[in-house]
Amino acid sequence: MIRRLTGAIVVVFCGSLLVTGNTAATAAPTGGNASRSAETSSDTDVEAPGFARERGIPLDEARQRLGWQRVAPELGQQIDEELGDRFGGIWIDVQDGDRIKIGVVDGPDPDTTVVVRRAAGALGLTEGYDLVPARHPMAALEEDNDWLGTGIARVNRDATVTLAAGLRPDLNAVELQAPVEGDLTEDQRGLIDEATDRLGDRLVVSSYEGRPEARGCAYPYCDPPLRGGIRIVNGAGCTGGFIAKSKVDNKLYQFTAGHCAYQHYSNWSTEFTDGTSHVIGPVWTWWWHSGGDMAILRINNVPGWNPKAWVYVTSGPDTTADSTYHISSDNLSVLGMRICTTGAYYGRSDCGYVTQLGLTMTYGGVTVHHLGRASFCGTQGDSGSPMYALHVAYGLQVSGFSECDSVYQGIRAAENVLNVNVLHSNS
Repeated sequence: MIRRLTGAIVVVFCGSLLVTGNTAATAAPTGGNASRSAETSSDTDVEAPGFARERGIPLDEARQRLGWQRVAPELGQQIDEELGDRFGGIWIDVQDGDRIKIGVVDGPDPDTTVVVRRAAGALGLTEGYDLVPARHPMAALEEDNDWLGTGIARVNRDATVTLAAGLRPDLNAVELQAPVEGDLTEDQRGLIDEATDRLGDRLVVSSYEGRPEARGCAYPYCDPPLRGGIRIVNGAGCTGGFIAKSKVDNKLYQFTAGHCAYQHYSNWSTEFTDGTSHVIGPVWTWWWHSGGDMAILRINNVPGWNPKAWVYVTSGPDTTADSTYHISSDNLSVLGMRICTTGAYYGRSDCGYVTQLGLTMTYGGVTVHHLGRASFCGTQGDSGSPMYALHVAYGLQVSGFSECDSVYQGIRAAENVLNVNVLHSNS
C-alpha cells in the first residue's frame, strides 16, 4: 500500500477537514517511548492554551489531545501499510474528546487490534484511539474521489455555481456537495445522478452555503500566510519585504526599508482580503544612514500568521501571477542581471535590469552608500518591497530617481547588519 503514501489522510480537526498529502515530513520520528508524544513538545505547549480555551478543558488535557493529534497522520500511514484493503481511514472525533478513530473493514478483530496497538505503541501512543467498524476500504474511497474530482472539473467549467467533493472517512464515504443557492447545469445534475448510481453507499450528497472564492491575495493585500510584497501601514505606508529568521534564536521577522521605520516604531499592520486590519508587529531594529536603509518588524502571533518564504507576484508585462512565489536562496547582485519587485503601491510587479552597483545617493536628507540601481519601476510606498529573480532574494527597494530608474538595498548587507537570514523555502 505504499502507492498511497502520496494520497490523502483526512483529519477532522476543530470541526473542519484538514487534508494533507505526504505527511511523513511533519510526522513524529519513529522511536519507542512516550516522550515522542507531542504532549511534551514546544509546539504543543504553544498551541495548548488556545486549544484549551476553545474546548473548555484543562490545559493538561489540551496538551494530551494535541499529542494524539500530532501523531495521527503517521499512525494512519503505518496502519494503512499494515492493513491494506482492511484500512477504513483515520480521523479525530471532535465529538468524542478528540480521540483518534481508526476504521477497520470487516472488523475490528483480535488480529487488527494487535496491528494497531503495535503501530500506536511505536509512536508512544498508549491511549486516545479507538478501532471502529468500516464498510469500505480507504483505497476504494480515494479512487472514487479521484473519479469524482475529474468529473467535477469537467462540469464546473464555465458554470456560474460549482460542485465540490472530498473524502469523509468519518462517514466512510465520499461527500459530494452542491450549493444551496444557484442553478446547476444539466451536466452538473447529470454527474450527481451518475455518481449516485456508481458509488451507492460510498457517496454522501449534501449542500454548502456561500460561493467558493480564492482566499489568497487581492493586490496589495494577502490573507495568511504572511509573505513579502504586501502593503503595510503605520501612519506611513510601505511594503513588507522578505520573511527573515534571527541568526540567534530563530524568531521570525519581516524586512522593510529603514526609512519606513523611522519615527514609526510601534505596531505595523496590513489587511486581509476582506478589508479587516491585522497587526504584524513593531519595529525591532532599523538603519537609515550611510551604512544602509533597512529594518525588520517583529512578527506577533507567529502561529496565526504562519509566515512563509513567499513573495506575492502579480501579473504584469514582465511577470506571471504567483501569490506563493517561493524564495529558495539569497545572493549578491551582478550588473546587467534581471531583477524584479512587487511594490504595494505601484500597482503590479515589475522587472528591470541592474544598471549600477555600489551606488551612493541622498534622499530624505540622508546619504546612503553601497546601493543597487536598476530599471524596474516603482513609486512612493514601494519602499521595503522584495527584490528577486529566479527564486533568489537580492534586496529591498528603497528609492528611485524616476519611475523606472530605481534603487534598492542589497539583501546580504541587510542580513549582516540586522543579524537575520532571509527565510528560504527549504528552511
